[in-house]
Amino acid sequence: MIAFVGAGKVATALGNYFRTKGIDVAGYYSRNFGHARQAAEITNTRPFANLQELINSSRMIWITTSDDAIEEVAIQIAALNIPPSENKMFLHTSGVHSTGILLPIKEKGFSTGSAHPLLSFSGEPTTVEKLNHTWFTIENDELTEFFKKTNNPVIKIDGKQKALYHTACSILANYMVTLMDISFSIFEKTGIEKDKIRNAAIPLLESVIQNTQYKAGKDALTGPLKRGDENTIRMHLQSLEKDMPGLVEIYKTLGRETMKMLDDYRLSEILK
Repeated sequence: MIAFVGAGKVATALGNYFRTKGIDVAGYYSRNFGHARQAAEITNTRPFANLQELINSSRMIWITTSDDAIEEVAIQIAALNIPPSENKMFLHTSGVHSTGILLPIKEKGFSTGSAHPLLSFSGEPTTVEKLNHTWFTIENDELTEFFKKTNNPVIKIDGKQKALYHTACSILANYMVTLMDISFSIFEKTGIEKDKIRNAAIPLLESVIQNTQYKAGKDALTGPLKRGDENTIRMHLQSLEKDMPGLVEIYKTLGRETMKMLDDYRLSEILK
């Protein structure tokens, strides 16, 4: 039996997903009981008004609060009068924090861990389906058996590297959205409606992702930098300087990073 402390998008999606895998879910606890009740209704489980009652009901307790709240929750749990048991595990889903943040709980005689799903949780109904193909990053082998039950692949990481690991996740997932928004704003400047370009860009984005799936690094890249088209790059920069000067440095920075990846510095002079 598993349960969740925290009742947001991640907890709700995981609860639904684990139930599809035949894993019993007791329910949810949240400082805002309304959130726990909503998650419980969606997952057909139970909302708990009492944290200790939720913990007593389950063997595996997932802490799915915000990153900044995990330490406070760990201290709160450690202060409860719960008999120590290595058969009861507490784990969090943070990408940036290691299992070490749960030290107050571990010192009380419980197992601790972390499992970070490599997925963007938007609250869409398709999230549960996407979890079937999601990798989880873990620190200890104890969780390997659990994810064998759900048939999810795992990546094992040294907890000391979690901050750097999460930096990579953020660049890949968060800043990709930022880059897309920058691109769409440039398209819009040309007179193309933003809504139209969002739809028109989907095949292009899918082809890029497909390229990176089957090819590594520079082999997946296409475009003027790879070809060494100096005049094309100059025209890009001239158009930005004229119409959107605030984006010139972003373009040049990305260009310089792309040259590093290619190990080709033919166009370094115009991108300096």
